Amino acid sequence: MDDRQALAMVEYKSIGHGLECTDQLLKGFPVELVFLRIVCPGKLLAAFAGETGAVRGALGFARNRSLDRSLTYIDDFFLGNPAPGLLRAMRGTVPLGKPDALGVIETFSASSALVAADTAAKAAMISLVGIHLARGLAGKGHIYLVGSVGAVEAALEAVENQLEPSLLARKTMIASPSEAAWSAVL
Repeated sequence: MDDRQALAMVEYKSIGHGLECTDQLLKGFPVELVFLRIVCPGKLLAAFAGETGAVRGALGFARNRSLDRSLTYIDDFFLGNPAPGLLRAMRGTVPLGKPDALGVIETFSASSALVAADTAAKAAMISLVGIHLARGLAGKGHIYLVGSVGAVEAALEAVENQLEPSLLARKTMIASPSEAAWSAVL
């Protein structure tokens, strides 16, 4: 993605309304669907990317389409110029080798997980290898990142400095993860 690119995510209380709204915004705006997931407890997350103007327009449509927001709409998130590798990590399409160090970041919300991933990738020479949002996590998110011990430490420190303390559940660095632990992450 270049600096004209953006990423947005919308969280709906209603699965049906969220599907309908997402379908309409995909038909009406030149954006790419990154994912569409039903998450606990019966909510829908929709993420889409594209040029900044198109993503802003689609996000505005989603906000305005939810006429009774208290019944159908929970929250949204916009990120201009996402870090390289962020979308691949969200899709789970990152090629992996055994890392020098593994960083794990847990957040209390899906949106804060994306902020944490973006912050980590922009702060240090790490690779995002997995971003898991709210699925089976009661709304939490967790991120896996790899790199040298120093780079992972720097990325985790940047995330701690960026996120509100109430949004960061935990951050962990594992130097030279065992084969079994690394296989479990994959």
